[in-house]
Amino acid sequence: MLEQEIREYALDIGFDDIGYTTAEPFPQLTEALDERRNGYSWVSEGLLQIASVADPRYVLPSAKSIVVLVYDYYKQAYPAQLEGCIGKAYQSRLYPGKKRLFGSRLRLIREFLQEKGMEVGVRPAMPERQAAVRAGVGEFGCNTFVYSPGRGSYIAIASLAVSGELEPQNKIAASACSDNCNKCIEACPTGALYAPFKMDPLRCIAFNTYAPGNFPGTPDDIPVDIREKMGTWIYGCDLCQDACPHNSKRLKQKLVPDAFLEEMAPKLAPQKLLNMSDLYYHSIVQPILYGYMWEKKFLQRNSAIALGNTGDPDTVELLATALEDPQEMVRAYAAWALGRIGGKKGKALLEKALAREEPGKTSEEMKAALTQA
Repeated sequence: MLEQEIREYALDIGFDDIGYTTAEPFPQLTEALDERRNGYSWVSEGLLQIASVADPRYVLPSAKSIVVLVYDYYKQAYPAQLEGCIGKAYQSRLYPGKKRLFGSRLRLIREFLQEKGMEVGVRPAMPERQAAVRAGVGEFGCNTFVYSPGRGSYIAIASLAVSGELEPQNKIAASACSDNCNKCIEACPTGALYAPFKMDPLRCIAFNTYAPGNFPGTPDDIPVDIREKMGTWIYGCDLCQDACPHNSKRLKQKLVPDAFLEEMAPKLAPQKLLNMSDLYYHSIVQPILYGYMWEKKFLQRNSAIALGNTGDPDTVELLATALEDPQEMVRAYAAWALGRIGGKKGKALLEKALAREEPGKTSEEMKAALTQA
C-alpha cells in the first residue's frame, strides 16, 4: 500500500508522524483572513501569499492530495541561558536549506515521492496548521498552535502538495483545549491572544521580533508599549505554549542537553549580539538564527530592547557603543534602551548622541528616550 510505504520512509528519516488529506481548498482559512484582514494582510497577500495558497492548487496545479509531515523538535534539553530569549523552534534549526538536517529530511521525502511518480509542490508554503488538522495529525489549541497527540505543540509541520491520489484521513477541525482553560491567553503579556483561537499578530512578541521593518506590509517599528513587554526575547516567544497544560509534561521531562546549543548559547546572548561584527553574524549567528531575519540589524535591535528591559546599568557601555552603529535602527533602539535603564550616565550619552544625529526618526527616538532617562 503506497500510503504505508510513504509513512514508513518518513518515519525512517526522522519525522514523527504523517497524514494525508485532499487538495481541496481551505475555505475557513479564507474566511478568517477576510475577517481579520487588518492584522493579516502582510501574510495573506504579501510574503507567504496565504490567501492564494488556501487553494493548494496554487502551489501545484495538478495537486490531488497533501502529504503532512510532523516533526517533534523537543527531543533534547534546551540551554537555560537561552530560556526567555530565543524560542525553542528557532533554537531547533528547522530550516529548509540542504545543509541543515531538517532541510535534508524535506529533500529526501520530496525525492521519494517523485520516485513514486508524483509531482510535488512546496512553494509558496501551504497553510501547514490547517492541513495538519484536516489530515488528522493534530488539533488546534486556543493559542492557535496545532497539538500533536502525545507531543503537545512543540512540533514543526511540513505540507507537500502531490499529484498522486492518496487515501485521505480528513477530519473536522477540533480543539485540543477544554472550554474553561485560558492559561495561554493569560500568559500573553501584550494581549495578542485576545480570545480562544484568535490572535492579533501585530501584538505578538514573536511577530515583533522578526517582522517590523523586515517583512513587506508590516509596520516599520516595534510599538513602544510592545517593546516594554517583550522582556528579553530576541527571536520568537514561547510564553503561550509554555503556559499550556498540554505541554506541561514535556516541560518537566528529563532530557539529554543539546551539545551544540550548550556550546553556542553563550555566543547568542544579547550582550554578544548587540555590537556584533559582520563576520560574527555570518559565521556564528546566521547559520543558527537565520529563519525570517536576513539582516543582523534586526537581532541587534532586539538585543537592545532585551538589554533595556533588564534595567541593568552594567549594559550601558554596550549600548553606548550601539549609539554609534552605522545602522539607524540600531542607534534608535539603543537610545530607547538607555532611556529605559535611565541614570545620569545614560542621559549624558543620549545628549551627546543627539547632538551629532541628523534630524529624523532616530533623533526623535533619542529625544523620547531623554524624557524617560
